[in-house]
Amino acid sequence: MNTKEQVIENLKSWFKKTNVLTYDKDIGLNYREKELKGLRDGSEKEVFIVSFKTESDIEFNENGEITSLFEGMYCFAYFDAETLELLYIMKKAGYIEVDGSY
Repeated sequence: MNTKEQVIENLKSWFKKTNVLTYDKDIGLNYREKELKGLRDGSEKEVFIVSFKTESDIEFNENGEITSLFEGMYCFAYFDAETLELLYIMKKAGYIEVDGSY
């Protein structure tokens, strides 16, 4: 299994384990090659980043009309380039820790 596949599989297993987020399977998971990035703790590290959009939540009434729409948001999962472990997920309104807490 190559690095891209390992990172994607790690993220998919995190989704299953935590049940915190779901991603839009039509858009998928977009893997970026290793890059040096400034992390939220102020340090710089080589990371792999996987971007994705969460699923939208749409509710309909009995006539099939949309009554509620919460558009999915774009998120970025940061993985340590050496260990391939998830560091955190960045979203519009903050961060999600590895354990699923905000």
